[in-house]
Amino acid sequence: MKRTALKIGYIGTNFHGFQRQPNIRTVEEELIYHLKKLGYIDDLKESRFRIAGRTDTGVHSLGNVISFQSEKEVLVNQINNSLPDDIQILAKAPVRFGFKPRFAKMRHYRYILLQEGLDIDLIKEVADLFIGTHNFTNFTKRYQKTTTRTITDIKVSKVKISKENKDNLPHLNNSYYPIFVDIYGESFLWNMVRKMMRVFIDVNLGNISINDVKKYLNPQKNTPREHIKVLEGEYLILMNIEYDGINFTYDDYAYRRFKKYLLGNLLDFQKDYAITECFLKSLNDVNKK
Repeated sequence: MKRTALKIGYIGTNFHGFQRQPNIRTVEEELIYHLKKLGYIDDLKESRFRIAGRTDTGVHSLGNVISFQSEKEVLVNQINNSLPDDIQILAKAPVRFGFKPRFAKMRHYRYILLQEGLDIDLIKEVADLFIGTHNFTNFTKRYQKTTTRTITDIKVSKVKISKENKDNLPHLNNSYYPIFVDIYGESFLWNMVRKMMRVFIDVNLGNISINDVKKYLNPQKNTPREHIKVLEGEYLILMNIEYDGINFTYDDYAYRRFKKYLLGNLLDFQKDYAITECFLKSLNDVNKK
């Protein structure tokens, strides 16, 4: 019997999060159903089925990880042929029997900020405050035994607009194009990244100050918790999870297949845009008469 780790890509839009729940569609439920259907696992306990993390409703992934034991040789594309298009296995790695995917060396999340007129320099200034080890009790949805976490790095970048995109999207200006906030750390609390992003936005809007952020990060003992609202899950992507001594082999065909699915989605969005653009232009023409 061999133990295998799989790296999972999925579009979270049509899932109610990762963790299996009764009577609703989740990533974990889909994975378990198809692994059982193909005979890779039977009993979850015997196969020691484990997951790296539970993403929330709407959150996407290019690098979440599961592991299990099986008598069968794991064939990535056999599993992908069974899975729905919005969830695919991208890579696999042989792992030791004691491997637990939740104990990672590094997690990489990306949040996409789409608000108009954001000051990227101010976002970078706020990001610098979060790098290092802090008490994140104000940045989680629930009380946990340990709320100290270390953020290794945060990279903030603005997506460049190609000439082609500018020509195709004439009504959009630079301020509408996304800012990527890439966050790296060993582990994160529940809702931590999305609450951090709310603070990034609130500083930009002038709702809170830099000094407020410092207080949120290192609250005084017995200070009431700050109630920070989370930003939307659909703009969050779990980009990757890394482990010491484990090298995943990415499957070229699986990569091309998932990319083809995403390009198909993009084409649908472009069609929707063209229809909307037609309506807007027609309304403007009617208004001028």
